Amino acid sequence: MPLLLPARIDAAAAARLFWRPRFGNLYGLWRARPVKRAPDGLPASLELVWMPAYAFRLALVKGQTRSSTWVSVDASFGGFALFERAGVLEEGTLHEDRLPPVFDQAGAETLARQGLLRYVLRKRGVKPVIEATEAVSVYYAPVWVYYYYSIGRKIDLKVLDGYTGSPMGGQMRAAIVNAFIQRRQGHAQPS
Repeated sequence: MPLLLPARIDAAAAARLFWRPRFGNLYGLWRARPVKRAPDGLPASLELVWMPAYAFRLALVKGQTRSSTWVSVDASFGGFALFERAGVLEEGTLHEDRLPPVFDQAGAETLARQGLLRYVLRKRGVKPVIEATEAVSVYYAPVWVYYYYSIGRKIDLKVLDGYTGSPMGGQMRAAIVNAFIQRRQGHAQPS
């Protein structure tokens, strides 16, 4: 069973978050038209996808003090972050779409070490030395994808973190679009 970051945001909450009044949509006066609507008027063109990521626990040495920290690398576009949710991961089954990783474990570990090194070098004072990789986990994070009509009849998408409910940026949008394109090209090729 794969490790999952639990989805705390359900479809109704995701629809409300995508449609919430804010400056970008003139406080609710101009909303992006969903591709499909539910009977209650909220957008029904929502999809939950699971994005792969790697979690690495790296050992740090600073003088006589030894410690370790968890870092995460997104397996779709290589984004680095300190990972504070290692204790929240749980085993589970995926009923929704799971996108394949673009980076292998070795490439992701290189990105994790480079990202942690950049983070450490920005700190003041004595800097720790990054040593061995103590643990590696592959996990899947929930992402809500909202399909809507942009200018004209073109379909665009917005993405929302299914754990925190915060909007996600252009790199995640591009990673999702690229994964969909690769999947479509894989199905279109004769076997």
